[in-house]
Amino acid sequence: MKQLPQAAFLALTISLAALFSCNDPTVIGSDLLSGDQLDIDFTDTITLKARTVLDDSIRIWDPSPTSIEFVSFPFGDFIDPVFGRSTTSIYAQLNLNTSAPDFMDGELDSIVLILPYDSSLCYGKFDEVFAMGVYRLDEPLIDSISYYNTDSFSVKPSPIAVKFFTPNVEDSVTVIVPEGDPDTTITERLVPHLRIRLDDAFAEEFFETDTSIFNHNDEFLEFFKGIWLKPASQNAGMLSFNMRNSLAGLRVYYHEDTIHRQYNLRIYSGNPVTSHQRHYYGGSFAEAYISPANSDSNDSLLFLQGLTGLDLEFEIPYAESMKGVIINKAEIVLPILSLLEDDPAYDPVEQIFVTEVLTDSTSRSIDDLTFSIDRGGTKFGDYFGGQVTTENNYKINISAHFQDMIAGLVGKKLQLTVYLKPERPNRVVLAGPTHFSSPPKLKVSFTRY
Repeated sequence: MKQLPQAAFLALTISLAALFSCNDPTVIGSDLLSGDQLDIDFTDTITLKARTVLDDSIRIWDPSPTSIEFVSFPFGDFIDPVFGRSTTSIYAQLNLNTSAPDFMDGELDSIVLILPYDSSLCYGKFDEVFAMGVYRLDEPLIDSISYYNTDSFSVKPSPIAVKFFTPNVEDSVTVIVPEGDPDTTITERLVPHLRIRLDDAFAEEFFETDTSIFNHNDEFLEFFKGIWLKPASQNAGMLSFNMRNSLAGLRVYYHEDTIHRQYNLRIYSGNPVTSHQRHYYGGSFAEAYISPANSDSNDSLLFLQGLTGLDLEFEIPYAESMKGVIINKAEIVLPILSLLEDDPAYDPVEQIFVTEVLTDSTSRSIDDLTFSIDRGGTKFGDYFGGQVTTENNYKINISAHFQDMIAGLVGKKLQLTVYLKPERPNRVVLAGPTHFSSPPKLKVSFTRY
């Protein structure tokens, strides 16, 4: 640590002694504030209205170069103890590799579908048997068209594979395959993934088709339009596959005389991948709390859900009553609840996203969120909040938006949804405005002027 020179230290001591030896306790400069003292105050009694609402359709594939390209896609027929049933299936287009295959003199060994897991987005329980049907598309996916979670496509009636499996979403997979001459094998240690051998009848048809279709991608896509992955079992968990991983796609194993070869059909960035997602709330615990359009619901509990599930609509009806103040901080606090009917295996939503509900029922990001994204990028939650805290709640910063709300520059309704919702099956139960012990609050620190 640096030390003050003796002369400087003496001067500092004399100055401090002179300052604190005054009998008058008046702080220097306080006369300038006489009659103009800032009045800093706090309140958490502002009225909040909230309800659980159904979501509209969500765009999954968007050809625009500025749009978000989803990487991971949920899969399963998920029975949730509180939220009911959710089903998700996957449609994907595959491309020829950068070079055309030469199957002319080859003999087929097998065709294997490889689906890498995204373990970070797999949700719930995986200690049971899952089932997947693999179908061949009978309708093309067009890369210039936007696709939504409600879209479905015609497929050929018979599956080209049905797979029963117990997922292992964490452990890497070691694959040993022949390569080149009969005495040579290659050992690959690959990311956690699911391998499905396609039916021999389809594989033979694929391998024995006119080899000219493999010279041009357009002709190949006319022949093989893509795949549909359909859940064939109901489970207590939802899987997630990284369809943009370089491993994802079909691997054709074949040999020429005694020489073994393989050819990969990939899912590239420009290939459409989309997800069909549906939710069924009939008979679920959450059903009684879902608000029909333009009506109130039981708001003692609130239900927020990923995929294309439930959203929350908040309203601050009397925001203008705080005119004449400067907002230092405005923070929505949402207590998380654990219901007796629930299971601790289902983790709460990781990140909440907030938009303003406009008069035409569309929405836009609030300024606090936009500022936080500009500042923190993908870690915007560090500034904006909307993540689970150590107090088992969510705290969401709406300071700038609430100031504009008071001034009448923006509307009074907010929509709370799950960040990157189509990828994330997490859900959470929150205390609502009429909850008997821990309703949500808008905590506001403000300055009067």
